[in-house]
Amino acid sequence: MTNYERKAFYHETDQMGVIHHSNYVKWMEEARTHFMDELGFSYKKMEELGVISPVVSINLEYKKSVLFNDTVYFVIKIDEYNGIRLELSYEIRNKETDELCVKAKSKHCFIVDGKIASCKKVLPEFHEIFDSYFQATK
Repeated sequence: MTNYERKAFYHETDQMGVIHHSNYVKWMEEARTHFMDELGFSYKKMEELGVISPVVSINLEYKKSVLFNDTVYFVIKIDEYNGIRLELSYEIRNKETDELCVKAKSKHCFIVDGKIASCKKVLPEFHEIFDSYFQATK
């Protein structure tokens, strides 16, 4: 598990004064990028090597509103990884109260030259990092 922290900004709120639901997906991407950096294999490095990792599906469950100026943190975990598909889970929690605000999942694949690829073959270093982390946190 890894933590990513951020403050909720005023421009991210809706008319009700809470963070607009669309912003959580952006936040998840920030947290996912941070997570990969922490693991030692960044999105930038992956893309420089010719591999992209699009989102295949995303799911969010809103539990408690995040308000302007709240600080939240993300707990990220690899739920599934087989070299071709990656599934991450996210808990977005209020830093002050530790309350769960959002539970989410994102699923990704890996693509090289427009075709689904196995990281075992095209990015063995990346595969080792993710597989080791996944196996250690099962």
